[in-house]
Amino acid sequence: MRVTLGRTLRHLLPDMAVAALAGPLAVSGIAKAVTPAEDLDWPVDSGPLSAPDGAKIVGAAELATAAVTLVAPGRLAALAPMGAYAVLTVAAHRMKGAKCACFGSARLAAIGRTHVGANAVASLVAAAALAAAPERRRLVRAGTAVLSSAVTYGVVRTLDRRAGKNSAAAAQACQDPVSSVRLYVSDDCPACRSLKHLLRFMESARRDAVSTTVVSGEDELPPELADLGVPCALGLDARGEPVCAPVSGIGGVKALIDSVTLSAPGVRRAG
Repeated sequence: MRVTLGRTLRHLLPDMAVAALAGPLAVSGIAKAVTPAEDLDWPVDSGPLSAPDGAKIVGAAELATAAVTLVAPGRLAALAPMGAYAVLTVAAHRMKGAKCACFGSARLAAIGRTHVGANAVASLVAAAALAAAPERRRLVRAGTAVLSSAVTYGVVRTLDRRAGKNSAAAAQACQDPVSSVRLYVSDDCPACRSLKHLLRFMESARRDAVSTTVVSGEDELPPELADLGVPCALGLDARGEPVCAPVSGIGGVKALIDSVTLSAPGVRRAG
């Protein structure tokens, strides 16, 4: 009985593996499709995949890959996610430090080693399934994909809510006056360029209270900002010491700059 059950499970594993990989692709594709372009910090700023349409194109490709994975016969069912996750691995490596837009507007950690590693592992799992040759067990694939999608959605929602609560708690707890802001941006960040445009319309005294550091990736961010992505910023007191919690994203950074106390003595450009 155990031998028979073990053999059955081994036969099912390739189909279960590819279907499990389809779940995150489906959730990610739907999230990109339903999130308005203005609410998405899309990290691609040039070429056909740049904002505002790039996210929709990538989301459609993810949904198409998930569909092929669920209905394709034989090895094609594993080849599709293997290629998709390989592409996502390369993209994550190139976009380290950028704000994650993998699941729409969900507030997740900045793109980093975890994203690269997870996509690489997924591609390897698909490669193993490719070698084992899935047999197109549709009910097995459908059930596994639904479960995988539900788990993915639950994890993303949990992380998003936790990040929201942490941000709200930090904002409420911060009562210290902010005299200046240390801002971190990168040259290949669309949100950073949008923020720069907004700063042009602020009063000169407020702009003078902002010191900008250009980084090329998450490795160049201070440890307390490593998971935030760019643009991100620290509020400083009159002595140039950090106060309150760091912030990220256009809205958070702009709100921090707006909170600078211009009338306080010692307002200066941070070095």
